[in-house]
Amino acid sequence: MVAHNNIPNLEVFGKGSGDFQLPCGYVDGEARVFNRVYLREMTGVEDDIMADDELNLSERMTRIISNCIQKLATSESGEGQQQITDRDVINAAVGDDLKEGLPFTISDRMACLLFIRRISLGDNYKIDGRYCPACEKPIKNKRLNLNDLVIVHCKDSTKRKVRVKLPKSKKTAVLTVLAASGERRVAEARPDAKNARSFAILSRLVSLGDHAPSGNDDEDLRIVQEIPRVDRIHLFNIINLMEGGIETEVELQCPRIACRAEFKFDLDLGQVFFSNPEAEELSVETLDWV
Repeated sequence: MVAHNNIPNLEVFGKGSGDFQLPCGYVDGEARVFNRVYLREMTGVEDDIMADDELNLSERMTRIISNCIQKLATSESGEGQQQITDRDVINAAVGDDLKEGLPFTISDRMACLLFIRRISLGDNYKIDGRYCPACEKPIKNKRLNLNDLVIVHCKDSTKRKVRVKLPKSKKTAVLTVLAASGERRVAEARPDAKNARSFAILSRLVSLGDHAPSGNDDEDLRIVQEIPRVDRIHLFNIINLMEGGIETEVELQCPRIACRAEFKFDLDLGQVFFSNPEAEELSVETLDWV
């Protein structure tokens, strides 16, 4: 396996950086909330991590985010602000390997990827692969300003579990906010499009009725798939309320004068992060041969 060194303080000429507020943040053992993240742009180290097929997607996310974090801080300004630069604490907070405290949530991790993408490649994102649902023609030359995406923040970062009474079965479920450990389980199980929604519930499920998930993916998945649809919809609504995150619904209008239909779609932040920026026009003739 290729080793990817954690070198967040690598000096790179012209390296971009910025600070952002996380949806939830890291909560330490004293219940202090570190929801301000200071990031640097990606370098070749993170570029190699992105391309490392020996790592599952969750692990790639963890390493890239950890590498690019320069420090974490509380939301206070001035002398009252608390900061963390310890690499072990940052890595554990991002990777959900803490001995105490609460780690980054899935929303924090996705927000970091968005922030890193903006620092590294800019706010301009070209929307590709979309078709107008009315005239079925491809949508071309549409761009999105990533800075316009709205970040939804948690009301209380110290609360990560919710007890829910399901409306149809009347069972009681306990859900937890998803973090890297839940992501890893899903990544290792390799869900497909047919069971992805069930895994989304399972990865957050602490208990259902009197039973906790056994750890056997096949058995646990069967139990989740047997939950009535009304109850599953309710669980997804609760999950959306619990986790905050990024509003990814994008509104578009067909550019064709004969159509001009308006429609919406959900932006895939993973695709945004892993996509390349628009390439400048190059040819053999433009090269500076020496």
